[in-house]
Amino acid sequence: MADLTPGVPSALSPLVRRIVAPNPGPMTGPGTNTYLVGIDEVAVIDPGPDDAGHVEAIIGASMRERVRWVLLTHTHPDHSPATTRLVRATGAEVLAFSKKEGDVPVDRTVGDGDVVEGTEFGIEVLHTPGHCPNHLCFVLEEERVLFTGDLVLEGTTSVVSPSGGGDMAQYLASLERLRKGRYSRICPGHGDVIDDPKAKITEYLEHRAMREREILRVLEDGPSKIEDVVARIYAETPEALLEMAGRQVHAHLLKLRAEGRVSGRDARSPWKLA
Repeated sequence: MADLTPGVPSALSPLVRRIVAPNPGPMTGPGTNTYLVGIDEVAVIDPGPDDAGHVEAIIGASMRERVRWVLLTHTHPDHSPATTRLVRATGAEVLAFSKKEGDVPVDRTVGDGDVVEGTEFGIEVLHTPGHCPNHLCFVLEEERVLFTGDLVLEGTTSVVSPSGGGDMAQYLASLERLRKGRYSRICPGHGDVIDDPKAKITEYLEHRAMREREILRVLEDGPSKIEDVVARIYAETPEALLEMAGRQVHAHLLKLRAEGRVSGRDARSPWKLA
């Protein structure tokens, strides 16, 4: 396993280095991964939380004048706030899915099929909604490395929260799209490198299918609120993560309702089989 110590640059390939941000926790694992792609010209993928030491580690590992681009997989608070501090120090151009990215300064919008061209590399952009509407993945063409942000993680599953714009149907469609691609490995937003991309993506899809079956089995016993479904199917989950589990269940229920398989109004009302 490569070094996941916060602030320590770790070479993952001739073109890719990783620096872990100092924000470990139940939802972030060892911390948010910031990736530096390139040597002469550097693209920084997800600068992470606004931590001065982390930004200095990014600059120290790449040299201030070589940081040309900041690429954002999405703008959740553990992935993007350091952008402003990093841009102030380097003058880098910020690329994201939308100009409206909260307080993050975005210079150029990018979408599906766009390519960021450096002197040593090309990075293809994939629009992969589901975790949130503006989520992007990036593919380093020279090495076929897939940077997945929060779409695919190592050591845990991704949260799809309707209250944050998450959509389970879109999420599963994005996973299916990635499963059809040819990638050498995955560099996730949290956790270590994943060396068998297709197996991990298949595992994710199978896990979500299992959860959906479990939810339907609970509803076969009668109308249930989300908290009751969570108590039944997440019995082994630590209490600190049960709120997130409820968001996952809600996302599944909204997908099933759109398919005409269940009925229910909102996160607080009982749900039942259609």
